[in-house]
Amino acid sequence: MISLDFVARFGSRLAWLWRHRRGFGEATFSRQPRLLVDVSAIILHDAQTGIQRVVRAVWSELHRRDGQGFELVPVFATHSQGYCYAPVDFLDSPPRDCPRDPVRARPGDKFLGLDLSAHLLPKYRPQLRAWRKHGATVHLVVYDLLPLLRPLWFNSKASVHFRNWFRVLAEDADQAICISKQVSRDLRDRLRERADRSTLAIVSLKMGGDIANSRPSEGVCGEVSQLLDRLRFRPAILMVGTIEPRKAYDTALAAFEHLWRDPGGEAPDLVIVGKAGWKTLSLQNRIRAHSEHGKRLHWLEAVTDEGLGRLYDSCRGLFMTSLGEGFGLPLAEAMMHGRHVLARDLPVFREQNLPNVVFFEDDRPAALGALLMELTRVGPLSLHTIVEIPTWKECVDNLLANLGIGETAANAAPSIARPAP
Repeated sequence: MISLDFVARFGSRLAWLWRHRRGFGEATFSRQPRLLVDVSAIILHDAQTGIQRVVRAVWSELHRRDGQGFELVPVFATHSQGYCYAPVDFLDSPPRDCPRDPVRARPGDKFLGLDLSAHLLPKYRPQLRAWRKHGATVHLVVYDLLPLLRPLWFNSKASVHFRNWFRVLAEDADQAICISKQVSRDLRDRLRERADRSTLAIVSLKMGGDIANSRPSEGVCGEVSQLLDRLRFRPAILMVGTIEPRKAYDTALAAFEHLWRDPGGEAPDLVIVGKAGWKTLSLQNRIRAHSEHGKRLHWLEAVTDEGLGRLYDSCRGLFMTSLGEGFGLPLAEAMMHGRHVLARDLPVFREQNLPNVVFFEDDRPAALGALLMELTRVGPLSLHTIVEIPTWKECVDNLLANLGIGETAANAAPSIARPAP
C-alpha cells in the first residue's frame, strides 16, 4: 500500500523538477572548473560507517586544496528537492529548512558522486542530464556492487534503490571511480551482461587508511572508557562493521562460544563495533541476551573515530568474517595501528597485499577458534613489518588525477567526456 508520505514526496519532486527545468545550466565559463561534490547522506546524518569515514576524509582533503586548479562546491539532494548548493561548513552546521538554490552546471563542471546516495540520485536524472547538456560531466564513486550481485543480503527497498542507481551509472555517468580493482572487475562483468554497449570509463581509486587524517569524530563515551579500562587486563579481538547478513557475525559468535565453553582456557573477549543493520534481528537479540553480553561479549553501536582508534590499540587483533566487501577498510586501519588480522580469504582482501593478514576458509567453530587463539597470543606488528598504507592525501591525489583537475591534472588520463544522450 502506498503511503500518503510517499505520494507527497513524489509530488514535491515532480513540482521541483518542473519549476526549475529551464534553470539547471549556465552558459558562462568559470576561471577554473567546479567540482560539485555530492554529500546528500552525510549532510543529514553521519552514521559513522566506513563509507562515511571515506566521505569525511576525502571531503576534508579536497577542502584543503580548494582553489588549487578547481573550485570545490558541496551539493545535496533530498526526497523532495533535487541537487542544491550546500554550505561549505555542512559538517559543522547541517542546513536548516530554508530556500535552496538548485545547482546550475557550467561547461567544464564535474559532478562527483562521493556520498552513497543510491536512494536519491535516480530521482533526479533530468537534472543530471541537463547538466551534461550544458557541458558538465558526471563521475560516480562505486563502493561495491553487492546489492546487485547478492540481493538476498539486503532488504528489498535497498536493492531496488541500487538497481535504479546502477542504471544511472551505466547510462548517465561519464566515469565510474571504483574503490578497488575487484569492484572494477565486477562492474565490467556486469556491464557486459547489459544488452546495450555502455561507454562508461572505469578507473580504480587508491583508498586511504589513516583515521587521524579523516576528520575523525572526537570524544570517548563512558561505555567505551569502561571497556578500555577492562582491556588493560583482558585480551580481546575486535570486529568492525554493521550487523548485517554479509558480515557473518553468526560465524564469529559461534567460534567465540566454542572458546568460551572451556572453563580453564584463556579465551579472549569479543568486541563488536557497528550499528544494528537489516535482516539480522534474531542475531541482534541473541547478542543482547547472550550470557556473556557485558562480560566477554561487547557490542558498541555508536563509537566515534577517536574511540575506534583507541579500541584498535587496545585489542590484540582484528577479525573479519565478511562474505563480501568493496575494499575492507578495517584491514588497512588495523595495519595503521600495528595489529594483526584474521580475515576470510576474499580476493578484495588479498588485493591490499598486507603482511599483517592471515586468511581462513574453514568456518567451523573449532578451526576458527584455534586461529583466534593464535591471533590473541601474537604481539603487535614489529616496525619492520609495518608497510606504508596509502594516506587520504594520496587517495585524493589519485582522485584528482582521474578527474583531470587540480595540481595532478598534468598526469591525468585523457578527457572522458562523451556526447550527452
